Amino acid sequence: MSDSRFGWLLFIVIIIVVNVLASSYKFRFDLTAEKRFSLSAPTKTLLRNLDSTVTIDVLLKGDFPSVFRKLQNSTRDMLTEMKEYGGKKLQFRFINPLENSEDSVQTAVYDSLEQMGIMPYTLQVTGKAGGEKSERVVFPAAIVKYNDKTIGIDLLAGKVAYKIDPISGTRVQDEAASMNNAETLLEFKLADAIEKIQRKKLPKVAYIIGNGEPVGPEVTDLGRTMTGKYSWGIININQYSYIPKTVDAILIVKPTKKFEDSTKIKIDQYVMQGGKVMWFLDNLDANKDSLAHMAETVAFDLGLNLDDLLFRYGVRINRDLVQDLQCDSKPIVVGNMGGQPQIKPLPFNYYPLLTTSSKSSITRNMEPVLSEYANSIDTVKSDGVTKTILLSTSENSKSVATPAMISLAELQTYDNPKLYTKKFQPVAVLLEGKFRSAFANRTPASVKAQLESDYRAPYLDQSAYSNKMIVVSDGDIVLNKIAEDQELPMGLSNTRQTLYANRSFLLNSLEYLTSSSGILETRNKDIVLRLLDKLKVEEERTTWQVINIAFPILIIVIFGLIYQFWRRRKYS
Repeated sequence: MSDSRFGWLLFIVIIIVVNVLASSYKFRFDLTAEKRFSLSAPTKTLLRNLDSTVTIDVLLKGDFPSVFRKLQNSTRDMLTEMKEYGGKKLQFRFINPLENSEDSVQTAVYDSLEQMGIMPYTLQVTGKAGGEKSERVVFPAAIVKYNDKTIGIDLLAGKVAYKIDPISGTRVQDEAASMNNAETLLEFKLADAIEKIQRKKLPKVAYIIGNGEPVGPEVTDLGRTMTGKYSWGIININQYSYIPKTVDAILIVKPTKKFEDSTKIKIDQYVMQGGKVMWFLDNLDANKDSLAHMAETVAFDLGLNLDDLLFRYGVRINRDLVQDLQCDSKPIVVGNMGGQPQIKPLPFNYYPLLTTSSKSSITRNMEPVLSEYANSIDTVKSDGVTKTILLSTSENSKSVATPAMISLAELQTYDNPKLYTKKFQPVAVLLEGKFRSAFANRTPASVKAQLESDYRAPYLDQSAYSNKMIVVSDGDIVLNKIAEDQELPMGLSNTRQTLYANRSFLLNSLEYLTSSSGILETRNKDIVLRLLDKLKVEEERTTWQVINIAFPILIIVIFGLIYQFWRRRKYS
């Protein structure tokens, strides 16, 4: 009997010790193949180093259809995992921003959320027992708060997936796969917002002017996009003898005038000194007014004089225009009725919807990017420089060489796939490595001395450290259209009322160029969607129901019989 009491005492001591150890040391095992419940090292470092409380309000409180409920649960799981590393400095809650609100209050909520880039989503909800469908407005988003700063996150953003409807044979959205894509980006979205909101110093990005770059309302959304994320300003390159190294990156957007050597050498030496550059260039100019009035125009060479610079870095922008079956629409006059022109949006193959690469964290799991009159890019040999294609045409594209005649009559043969024989023509390329100067051994001594004085460093014929830049052969990607005196967001298709991923491409690119946090690498996470075989589920439904109900009961009965048998043997 004493042995029995001693055994129970030992058992209680073991339980207490295990609980004490469990409260002090936590072990979590992620048994999924793709480690979907594990955070990346940069995210863990970010959360462990929080210097003040970060609060996240997830606007997904309530009952939702299964697809949205999955996003709700995945977001809760991700935040729970993040809290393991953030501790008390990371707080989150689920709320309904429209709950118990009057119409006037709801309108104010709509406006405030839209200002943060959070747009409403209308759900079709079916009543109980197959009742009538009703509409419900939700905000699949989160709001991150830190001190007096606020950032909105669109939790639904991700690459839209499609499937073929077996009944109609048409291409329809695959909601399950699209939601899976959105869930794949959850860690990046949350960690990126937390990292950006607590930055003490914003990276400096300069918009370079002096060679005919746009400075009017077409760059309004560009400035709006940069505000709060970067220290943003304009530099007239002709008024300065150099580009300061304190500028982390520069944007050169759609210049229309020739670059003189005196200007190019400033950009070149800035690159050699470690500066980052994003080029958005059009080699050809297509006169849109002529196309609208005369139904045809000629795209002529702008003569930017940048070929030698870009060739030395590793790319060549061709003097052509790409055409693509995967494209946006353009309002075209298709007839006349009662003296009034009849306008109809038609697919316009000079407005390609660029395919995003899955090989780079910049563009992985990203929607297409809208472009206009883009050129193709060739990569050329450049020792020590690696090239990664970020954006390209689809597998059904072609190109028109200089002189490029653009005619609306081409729309009659738009849908002839036999004409579109070129596949995945590059339009945006990431260059990484030690760049060689295009002015090596030919820089005037006086210019070299001035640059050495400005940089307070030796003049370099090759970058001292590995550097990176991005070259895009379309200047319109980061510009916005104007409609009824209103500046529209970049990447918005007026005809389809669809917002493409132009803004995400710009921000991800700048993040890759200017940040060393490594948060962008979390975009490389891949979550496999494992769907059940619906036919097999239906056939084996009864079998598995019996197993799920009867098997646990059977185990308990067997355990009880074994226990009774052991008890009789011991005490008989």
